Amino acid sequence: MERDAGMILVMGETGVGKSTFINALKPNSVEVGHSLKSVQCRPQAVQIYLDEDGDSSVTVVDTPGFDDSHRPDSEVLAEITEFLAAQYAGKIPLKGVIYLHRIQDNRMKGSARRYLDVFKSICGEEALANVMLVTTFWNKVPDQELGEYLRREQELIDDYWAPLQNKGSVIAQFDGSKEAAESLILQLAHHRHPVVLDIQRELVDDEKVISETKAGLGISERLEVDLSEWTLSLEKIEVKLAAAQDEEDATKIKDLKEEKKEVEKIIKDLERSKKRMQSRVGNEMKVRFDKERRQRILSNSVSIFAAVLSITLTVVKFVAFGGM
Repeated sequence: MERDAGMILVMGETGVGKSTFINALKPNSVEVGHSLKSVQCRPQAVQIYLDEDGDSSVTVVDTPGFDDSHRPDSEVLAEITEFLAAQYAGKIPLKGVIYLHRIQDNRMKGSARRYLDVFKSICGEEALANVMLVTTFWNKVPDQELGEYLRREQELIDDYWAPLQNKGSVIAQFDGSKEAAESLILQLAHHRHPVVLDIQRELVDDEKVISETKAGLGISERLEVDLSEWTLSLEKIEVKLAAAQDEEDATKIKDLKEEKKEVEKIIKDLERSKKRMQSRVGNEMKVRFDKERRQRILSNSVSIFAAVLSITLTVVKFVAFGGM
């Protein structure tokens, strides 16, 4: 009978190297993006055995990134909350979270600052001792520029990560190597007690909708602002279109109709996102997990978790950290 060691969540904005990190543990296990455009639509997981007997494993999950070129942050958050609610409802121990940040980013851009705030709200202060803050792509740093990048890292720590470090978060570097990835995973898998994130308590225990959680509140407010602004834009287009029709200006009518169609699609997408933010994913995941468990009596909790979320689960059948 397999004894699950738990799960580790890998988070960060799009393009910070989440899939690259997991692939360092087992090459080609997760699709890697070669641009800032997202290459995945669902979280993907790699289950890694930690001993020769195969009765202990840790499942490392590559999650969708915020600042995605194809999806709004509300959709990304909703997807992440589904995973977290399913993991918590399924009583799979969460060993910790690895938060990745590109060392090449010269300054903390606005979206990165917003996401860091969302990340802290997702975790909550009590869970920060199970967080690893990791800068990535050190293998891409030219030797002659190492001093400059070390300065950037220290600036990042001083300006943004110090409060998390003071609460127990560990700061580390990832150079793309298998050894570095293994070391980080081992620290969480073997040396950290399981943790419950604030958003998991909010969603599952308190049965809140996503928009009512601390992490969802700010994103929901921005969603409302965007919806109002685009609705106003649509109204202005309709006024211009009416005037163009009165003037029988065929070219202007054609252009305005196309513009109206594009804006209507944006509004429809925003309304869909707003509806999703009203989901009670905690209760939904509890029901789905229990149903799947009854249908898969002999399956372990990780397999049930993957089935509930319809995610890709790659099982790496080797003794982790030293063998194949």
